[in-house]
Amino acid sequence: MNTKLPMVLSAIVLTAASVIAAPDVKGARKGVWTQDFDAALSAAKAESAPLLINFTGSDWCGWCKLMDRKVFSTKQWKEWAPGHIFLAFIDFPQNGKLVPKKYVARNDKLAKEYGIRGYPTYIVIDAATSTKIGQLGASRDATPEDFIAKLEAIIKPAVEQLAPATADTKAE
Repeated sequence: MNTKLPMVLSAIVLTAASVIAAPDVKGARKGVWTQDFDAALSAAKAESAPLLINFTGSDWCGWCKLMDRKVFSTKQWKEWAPGHIFLAFIDFPQNGKLVPKKYVARNDKLAKEYGIRGYPTYIVIDAATSTKIGQLGASRDATPEDFIAKLEAIIKPAVEQLAPATADTKAE
């Protein structure tokens, strides 16, 4: 019997688990996925930062898993996100244990509010006004660079709109 096989399998399992970390279930930190939508929205408002809402079926949706693997688990994403955006993970898994019970009804309400018809759907919110400023979906050819560029194209006009008001306020 090959004694190295169990060690190799253990390494593969540990590597897979560490690539896509489970989202936080309480609180919010910039650039870290959280299931706590209210905390993410509040923190984004406090920092005048955008909020990306990821409507996902984390344990069954092939496109969601593809985006996790090709974009959200990459070094480029993990370096970019903490400096730019708050992240809310709104999950509709088959395994009900993946979402705290207190978030299930709220997730359904958010999906209805934003008209979610498929997974994954990425909604970008201007936290200052709590308004939707953009929407993205999955792509077979997704790269972190491409996804980040699309996000920045949505975010930049909202940030530029706030800049003159901030400059005028400081001048007074």
